[in-house]
Amino acid sequence: MPFLNIFLKTSGFLFGITFFIILLNFFLNFNAKNNETFNLTKGNVDSKNIVAILNLNGPILNNFNTPFQNNIIEYINPKKINKYLETLSDIKPSILIIKINSPGGTVSATSTLEKYLKDFKNKNDIKMYFYTDEVLASGGYWIATTSDQIIANYGAIIGSIGASGPSWYYYNKPKSISSGFFGSKIETENGIEFYDQNAGTSKDLYNPFRKPNIKELKHLQNIVNEIYEDFLIKVSENRKIEINILKEEIGALIYTSKQAETKFLIDDVLYFDELINKIVKDNKFKDFKIIENSIESGLFGKYIAFFNEKNNQKLCNKLKTNFAVVMPVFLENC
Repeated sequence: MPFLNIFLKTSGFLFGITFFIILLNFFLNFNAKNNETFNLTKGNVDSKNIVAILNLNGPILNNFNTPFQNNIIEYINPKKINKYLETLSDIKPSILIIKINSPGGTVSATSTLEKYLKDFKNKNDIKMYFYTDEVLASGGYWIATTSDQIIANYGAIIGSIGASGPSWYYYNKPKSISSGFFGSKIETENGIEFYDQNAGTSKDLYNPFRKPNIKELKHLQNIVNEIYEDFLIKVSENRKIEINILKEEIGALIYTSKQAETKFLIDDVLYFDELINKIVKDNKFKDFKIIENSIESGLFGKYIAFFNEKNNQKLCNKLKTNFAVVMPVFLENC
């Protein structure tokens, strides 16, 4: 009888946990599918002169595997942004301002988002501005080149026109590996034996216990160079800056908004309200209305701050194991 009571209580507890997880995933999926909306924030509700603001924050990454991660980790998901763009296609705004703060992202996600933005712009024949008040770098700057103008707040960080390959550690002649209360420890004095099974030359390329050979390093560098050249061409064509200037003078450094303006990386340094006034004046709007999406950190993001450190590490790991256009490590909290 005591065993039966314990069994029933344990089964009931496990069933409750399972039901909660299923219910949570349902709400997260429902939230993800029904939140690509825009709300009136200013102006005449009946005006046909619509200025849409699309708020984007975080690194540019493709979907995580679960709705839970997708809803609590703040990042720019190209598929989700495309849903917003589809909503805007129905609304037909006169102007689109993409208000973004991003250190960059993976090459695949950045390229996908760039395509979505280009397709939207061409299909709707709309004037598009990019605005940042904090960070617009690397992959973030890559997608900003699709716009008509790039504007930044005073003090914002702009640039990092470069590409990075996957990074890993190589432990030269590891002796022992241990983990304890104070963290992990690796000794590398006289080496230890290490066994691994792979088929195919360089299949174990990122093995931290063997040094990559010259051919492998050259191959990886060629991939990074290819992506970098594509990045340079995009910036050169859209910003009218010669490639040799981008390579030799601008490089992959970061700049303040004022410095970026002098190097023609952005068009102006303005506060956001000043940008709105400029758009209204330039387009001779007698009246207008502003609509924008809400800035999200996920359905439960505000209430689970204790996950932040782990989630930031997940973002960093995803960036570091992909070919990426990202900010230097010290600026991406990795």
